[in-house]
Amino acid sequence: MKKMPATPETIFAEYINDWQTAFGSGLEAIILYGSVVRGEYSGQSSDINFLVILKPEAMKKLRTAIPFTEKWRQHGVVAPLVLTRDFLRASLDSFPIEILSLQRHHRALFGEDVLQDLAPSPQHVRLQLEREIKGKLVHLWKGFLSVGAERNALHDLLVRSISDLYALFEAFLFLKNEEIPVKRKELFQQVARVANLDESFIAPLLRLHEHESRPYREELWRLTEDYLVQIEKFSDYIDRM
Repeated sequence: MKKMPATPETIFAEYINDWQTAFGSGLEAIILYGSVVRGEYSGQSSDINFLVILKPEAMKKLRTAIPFTEKWRQHGVVAPLVLTRDFLRASLDSFPIEILSLQRHHRALFGEDVLQDLAPSPQHVRLQLEREIKGKLVHLWKGFLSVGAERNALHDLLVRSISDLYALFEAFLFLKNEEIPVKRKELFQQVARVANLDESFIAPLLRLHEHESRPYREELWRLTEDYLVQIEKFSDYIDRM
């Protein structure tokens, strides 16, 4: 069973020390990102996410981090995103949305803030956004048919999908030069207003995501159908941008 820290800050010093001990000068930076930085950490239902920047030679002994990565998994710390500085810079055109999201919600805990000066291109963000949204829509259509008969599986499909939308919705508002709210509910509502979506689909989805409701299958079907209609409308809107 996980032993989640009441406040994530209590683990930072030991976590950093583990990486310093293992990699020494090969460790360039450790950056916290995600729900903790957004102020949405909620103990048992949240993960703690780190970006670790290593020098190229240190990447060759990545296996050194396996024991303490497993140790920290018991405390809600997922396996970190481990990159080199050059790989991060070279990925601006490949993963602009992920980098944009990291930039918006991060805190440098050790070393240089390697995210600060990165500048994802709007053109690259637009291309990835269209590809990702259409991919999510196809996945949802197929998933609805594949697991629709199983209440728990459909519930899990929707929860994962909602989590995936956060960075995509941020990217959309970035492209529209709109204010990008930090909180999930306000973010979804802002996207609905800008893209002319029906806001009524948001509240039941977020209750599902926050484990505040556990609908029966018929209600889940209606919820999924409403969700699919709005995501398809969103995809069409992006096509016209």
